[in-house]
Amino acid sequence: MSKETVNINIRVTPTLKKIIEKYIDIDTHVNISDFARDALREKIKRDAPWFLEEMLKSENPPSS
Repeated sequence: MSKETVNINIRVTPTLKKIIEKYIDIDTHVNISDFARDALREKIKRDAPWFLEEMLKSENPPSS
């Protein structure tokens, strides 16, 4: 995947934020951004693995 990053902002309820923060405390995630990236990756891998494979192929075409 590309090393370049972009910002994506989301709004969550205060309760969801507290739940995420408590989960981060007991899990291996460093911060909310790390948690969100991992959650998005897992969602795509689970629900649309074909889409992820196609995107990775287009970013990394086979060399000749």
